[in-house]
Amino acid sequence: MPLPYRRILVALDGSEESEAALAKGIDTALAYKSTLGICHIVDYHNIKELRKQYPDLMLHPLNKKGSEITARGKEEAENAGIYHVRVFIKEGIPKAAVADDIVKPFEPDLIVTGGSGAGTNEKKRLGSVSAGIVRRASCDVWVVKNSDSSAIYRSVLIAVDGSDASKSAFYAGLNMAKRNHNAARIIYVLNTQSLSSLEPYTNDLVDVYKGRAEALLHEYRTLSDAENHGLKSVQYSIEYGTPKTAVPGEIARKHQADLIVVGASGMGRTQRFILGSVSESTVRRASCDVLVVRNQHQPEI
Repeated sequence: MPLPYRRILVALDGSEESEAALAKGIDTALAYKSTLGICHIVDYHNIKELRKQYPDLMLHPLNKKGSEITARGKEEAENAGIYHVRVFIKEGIPKAAVADDIVKPFEPDLIVTGGSGAGTNEKKRLGSVSAGIVRRASCDVWVVKNSDSSAIYRSVLIAVDGSDASKSAFYAGLNMAKRNHNAARIIYVLNTQSLSSLEPYTNDLVDVYKGRAEALLHEYRTLSDAENHGLKSVQYSIEYGTPKTAVPGEIARKHQADLIVVGASGMGRTQRFILGSVSESTVRRASCDVLVVRNQHQPEI
């Protein structure tokens, strides 16, 4: 059976994206009969100088706002039929406080947060928060960028690279697509920078690289044979480009993706640099929702 989410944490900041994240979190918690956590981080980082000068003046309205946001979220969850709802309010820098201070007592296996693609300074700041959570979290992170809480995923794009993390992403992505009987596309990206460095030496090496990509997609196609029930379609393709920019950019646009699923690793600094850079860049650059997978998802049996 696919790994269910037993403890889901939704980070709320009052934005439309975080309200959409709450809707996704509630829907998933209902599907898995999960415990739902709702958190708000009182962010003093951008007003730290004012806080030094007027600590009492700043503390009250920010905490009041946070209490109102979480109270509304809790009420919405309970009205939807979730009876196990925990609320957390914490002072700190959001990208660190969510993944560290809130995660430790709650121990979620999924964090759902709002996010925005690059553009204005505010969007960049919000994007850095969600990317920071992705970098620090040890569980799956679902970044919701579409503020339409009723939107469903019609086209799920799953990026694979042969790693254990991407295999988990493969199963998680198929499961997400199944929930609405929609289409999934599994892609392997041939890094054009690597190809350009090989070509001056021999075309045989390039052919080997392409052959490996075709064999890998064939392996995933074989794995998905038992997973296709309930899906509108499953397609496979080799794409070209630098993965951390091409996946959230031209590839996502070409396939009209409204959800990108990527694997990530939080094990070590080198792994974070190689795998985490792709997932973080996808979170920062994508205009659609992103699911970053760290949990060990399994196929249906």
